[in-house]
Amino acid sequence: MRRIPPSLKEKLSKQEYTKYQNSEPQIEVTIARARSSIQDTNYFNIETIREKVGISEVAVAIQRLLPHGSPTGIYDIHIDNGIAKTSKREYPDKYAEGFINQFEIGPAKSVAIAFDGRWELNRINQWSIRTFLKPYIFWVEEDGNLFTQLWDEEETRKELAVNVSKVKAIRGWKSVGIPTHDHGVIAAYIKEDGKVYYKNYSEQEDGNYRWENERVVEEFTGIAQNINLFITNDYRVGFMIENVLGITSWVITSRNWAGMAISPERIYVRQGAKLDFINTVKQDLMSIHGSITLNIKELNIAFLYSKTDNKFTYIENTPDEEGDWGKILILRTQNELYNYSTIDFEIQDKFSRLYYPESIERLGYKEYKLTFANFNDVDKEGTLKFLGMETKNGVGEVYTPFEQIFYPQNLEPVGLPLPEVEAIWNE
Repeated sequence: MRRIPPSLKEKLSKQEYTKYQNSEPQIEVTIARARSSIQDTNYFNIETIREKVGISEVAVAIQRLLPHGSPTGIYDIHIDNGIAKTSKREYPDKYAEGFINQFEIGPAKSVAIAFDGRWELNRINQWSIRTFLKPYIFWVEEDGNLFTQLWDEEETRKELAVNVSKVKAIRGWKSVGIPTHDHGVIAAYIKEDGKVYYKNYSEQEDGNYRWENERVVEEFTGIAQNINLFITNDYRVGFMIENVLGITSWVITSRNWAGMAISPERIYVRQGAKLDFINTVKQDLMSIHGSITLNIKELNIAFLYSKTDNKFTYIENTPDEEGDWGKILILRTQNELYNYSTIDFEIQDKFSRLYYPESIERLGYKEYKLTFANFNDVDKEGTLKFLGMETKNGVGEVYTPFEQIFYPQNLEPVGLPLPEVEAIWNE
């Protein structure tokens, strides 16, 4: 219940309401008609992917390496005059380079693409997907064989099915609480018999990931000619299937309760705080048949830093076993790092050249060792950057990016080679 302030109660008690009494009432009513579709085209970012004679199918997937902010890239697979080709572009495209061609697959008649990834809480306490670095691509060869591989890694190539005419792919829901409740990366395809089938690449009971057995969408009984996939906000995956008569049917899965409807609760306390639990009286409002058994295997209680700010408190390069001062960096942070990864760190020198670590090792409380191939060219001043991609705080949230200038000692810069004259002529 909301209390009425005394000043408003005084105005309500008056016989007349005029602007000279500072109590002239006004009301504004806004009426909007609900629409079943988006009318403002500015809601979308619309751009032409490619223009060329002979382009048939085009499939795109969004790369998001952070659970907040804008996507980081757009990947594409398409059929150009019967040949499956790939391309990608940065997002946002700061240098207006557009889609840059990558590699060719070979003859194909249908293609699809999808990123795997995991849902994480972002900085505003909302669940958002963080994709893996590379997407899965799918293509159907002219003989009907369906293949998949992880982007450009040919050693991961795998045949999924035969007698296929069309393929689509999507990343379904994965529970953040129960890992095996995983729709996985879904490849749905139409076979020459007109039926719709699918396979999932998902987590199994043993903790491994693999492609499951082929399943048929039994709810669809017609002869399919087109297919598409979508996910809903209530944790379902949908199959949109068009039959040979042009009639489209939707087949939607049951909910995969992903554990994302309510954000986790946390207790924030200051160091040295006292935490007490008091008895409360509870009334039985219903009769429960059966019993619930709680078996606690392990209970860890600790004060964990829950904010996402952090900083470097110490950075120093040290020599390796061969006396090279340009390979090992010792660092300390204000707050402990969890789930730390090399992709979160880089050195930038004064020429904006970047140096990436090959490994990271925990030396002690808040102290770590980064090993590089060689950062001797950093010379006298460098900036160590934390990128905020994988490394988390004590309660599982990713730290905000931070950086620190440091001054390495005893480096031996190799430098850039001087240009060599290849030819001299006059015109």
